[in-house]
Amino acid sequence: MKINGCYKFRSYYSSRGYLSNVGTYAYNSRSSRLNVWKVVKGVDGTRNSITFKNRSNRYGLKVLRNGLARFYWNAYLTKNKSAFYVTKGLVGRGVSFMPTGHKGYFLRNKYARRGGKTLLKVEKYNGKSSFKRHATFYAIKSRC
Repeated sequence: MKINGCYKFRSYYSSRGYLSNVGTYAYNSRSSRLNVWKVVKGVDGTRNSITFKNRSNRYGLKVLRNGLARFYWNAYLTKNKSAFYVTKGLVGRGVSFMPTGHKGYFLRNKYARRGGKTLLKVEKYNGKSSFKRHATFYAIKSRC
């Protein structure tokens, strides 16, 4: 992945679902059209970190206290909650996202499905194969 490049992030466990903005929350959705994200340098300034923003750079992804991922306007992005490290996918291919402030935690698909979409949440890595599948994404180059 390149900084300032646009990507769709397809889930490893669901080949039709993409990281999407649905009502300001981050979902793995098959139907949402808001699923292309610009990868920019991390807002906290940590080396090798990234932040997800929309194509127009108006808002970005932030992790809430309860671990849910939500999209906020840039003015409300906090440095320690909006930056992620990109690691090799936990299943051995693809990519996984670890918040810079929470080592050992990863952005993953939560189990509850609602109408073809799954809520995304940051949870502690437990080593199980199901966790690995739910925390791995494929970065697909897209147009900005």
